[in-house]
Amino acid sequence: MFDRENDEGVVSSGLDGAGLGDRDAAPDWRQLDRQLRGVARRRAALDAEEARWLVLAQQVELHRRFGYASLHEYLERTLGYGPRAARERLRVASALQVLPRTAAALARGEQSYSAVRELTRVVRQDTERVWLDAAAGKTVHEIETLVAGRKPGDLPGDPVDPAEVRRVVSLEVSAETYALWRDARLALELERGEAVPDDELLRVLCLGMLAGTSGGSGSGKRGRAAYQIALMQCPDCERVTQDGGGRAVEVPATVVERARCDARVLGRVDGDGDVHVIAKPTQTIPAPVRAAVVARDHGRCRVPGCRASRWVEVHHVQPRAQGGRHTLANLISLCGGHHDAVHVGRLKITRSASGQVVFTHADGRPYGAPPRTRDERDEPVMAAAHVDRADAAHMDLSLAQRIERSMRPATRR
Repeated sequence: MFDRENDEGVVSSGLDGAGLGDRDAAPDWRQLDRQLRGVARRRAALDAEEARWLVLAQQVELHRRFGYASLHEYLERTLGYGPRAARERLRVASALQVLPRTAAALARGEQSYSAVRELTRVVRQDTERVWLDAAAGKTVHEIETLVAGRKPGDLPGDPVDPAEVRRVVSLEVSAETYALWRDARLALELERGEAVPDDELLRVLCLGMLAGTSGGSGSGKRGRAAYQIALMQCPDCERVTQDGGGRAVEVPATVVERARCDARVLGRVDGDGDVHVIAKPTQTIPAPVRAAVVARDHGRCRVPGCRASRWVEVHHVQPRAQGGRHTLANLISLCGGHHDAVHVGRLKITRSASGQVVFTHADGRPYGAPPRTRDERDEPVMAAAHVDRADAAHMDLSLAQRIERSMRPATRR
């Protein structure tokens, strides 16, 4: 295969004589297939070679030699990659450094770059062989489905976590709509005081539309639950689905846990149509109580530093499953992001003996405090003055004894 220029300056591909360039003759389909497969193998080999050079370019900060602000700018100017494609290329290149089998499969053309891009999201060196075997002979779409919902270290047959499944929404919009999208992002980021990912921005915009059409909290009716979304949970397997445009989409169990805090419950909808099995819809929190909670919290999320004031949800500090009641003292307003953080265990909200609301990270740090150093984690005696004796009785015996000894001198003083 080669390119040549004829007398008229037209570039041809050099296919004449290979059974492919004669327009009057039927092409040899076997030769055509071999040529296309050869192109695919060579392209994969070039992708593998490019990945090796990209790693070196990162190490020597090649872009600085040309005065570019970043390696992404260099890649856009020299290889034609946009910012997102450049980030993915660099991510895959770094991953292949510790995945020799995957890198070799790409170099040999056994897997395309698109397939390797998906595999590197979940494959580790100890699971590499299993994933390559599972991906053999599959299309890129099938590999995307195989990878979706799984984390690094998972195996192809492991259960899928719906929270890990990401869906791509591709939109083409006018200049006016694009400007509005950017303004909406800026407004939300100014309100929250931090960068907002696409997922959260789109979620807030959708909730705003749904609230405006269904009388949710965004339309001023603070007594109505924030969740005006149809959720269904199977009583047998407990899988949760959310209705979306006529399609049931599986969502994490934490979504229905949030809804149990603050939702409008229809009851079972799998009856035979008998009016006696259809219950009247109820609010998980009485409307007057919910309205009072939102008004007390000034319609804002109560987490320190959070500025969110749109589409707040109401959360039970003491969970209902543990006897928590619909009282003002047990209810608090949270934004969707912090409400989700509570139910997945990243944020803890409790009340002190004085009734003050206390916000902590999962490891017990005050909310917003920096992570503890290794020395602080390995030296629990330093926190002995704050440990109650009753709590120490439930700890490991040696640790309880160390805490007890550290408290004795302070008692004598």
